[in-house]
Amino acid sequence: MSTRTAVDVGGTWLRIRVGDSAVLRHPAPSRIHHPHREPDELVASLVTTLAEHAPPDSTVDVSCGAALDEELGIAYGSGPLWGGELPTRLPLRTLLEQARPDVTWNLVNDVTAALADAVRQLARPTDRRVAYLTVSSGIALRTADLTASVIDVDTYGLQGEVGHLRAATSAPEAVRSLECLCGGTGHIAALCAGPAIPRVAAALGLPEPAAVAAQLSARVAADDPDARTLLRTIVEPIAELVRTLRTTDPLLDLVVLGGGVAEGLAEVYETELTAQLAEVRSYADAGPAELRVRVCRPGHIDPLAGATAVAIGRLPVRKGRFR
Repeated sequence: MSTRTAVDVGGTWLRIRVGDSAVLRHPAPSRIHHPHREPDELVASLVTTLAEHAPPDSTVDVSCGAALDEELGIAYGSGPLWGGELPTRLPLRTLLEQARPDVTWNLVNDVTAALADAVRQLARPTDRRVAYLTVSSGIALRTADLTASVIDVDTYGLQGEVGHLRAATSAPEAVRSLECLCGGTGHIAALCAGPAIPRVAAALGLPEPAAVAAQLSARVAADDPDARTLLRTIVEPIAELVRTLRTTDPLLDLVVLGGGVAEGLAEVYETELTAQLAEVRSYADAGPAELRVRVCRPGHIDPLAGATAVAIGRLPVRKGRFR
């Protein structure tokens, strides 16, 4: 029986678990760590790294932080990994198969993988739809239809690339015009993702912006007004996104937030998000908030386990077709 390996490829870390062994962490070969390298160089480095760590004749389930057609194994782009759109659609699974033909490669979007594990751990038997929102080096959303036990995607294999929507924010123009890693401006990821936080602090004109960003949780707990301003600013577009989901999808029962930013700030992030969502603006907010919103603590959600769950069909991805 071949060894099953799970890999989580993020913009900051590449995490590998072979069988039941401990998880190994390596800095990801990404635009975040290598801002001046070309996308093709970063892709080649990622393929080489994954190929080197795959045991002989194994099955590798890859949770990949990129816009991805999981059926075809094609990546469209990733701001944290490659700086936005690739010159052409990237046949990532084919490149991995060419590098290591003895290995069976299963590619799963990292938010799909995290959603599968969130459903396993947190969904109630009566839940109809569950969404997972990652707030990390990038931002994206996936929703599962539990009435059919599937994750629906479009004809390109995509769903929930919300990090590249324009942020709904009351922040000043200097913040609204910040550049996203994909090259756009004013995106949710440009205000709320991990690499954006010190830039937001600087755009707000806060003293020692890098220090405020790095010590955000502790400073908020100490009631530092600058830290509270920064926290409110980076949470607001996420709160507006969740508010929109709550308004437009009456079957959505649970939204789970995870990823490095949400989990790293955990308690203070959850407190600020809850306060913003509780604000009553119109009759549409007057009723009880039936949607459950959960901010995960570090390590709660395991995308490695989720990638394997999706790969073996426990919560399959259902792709839309052209009519």
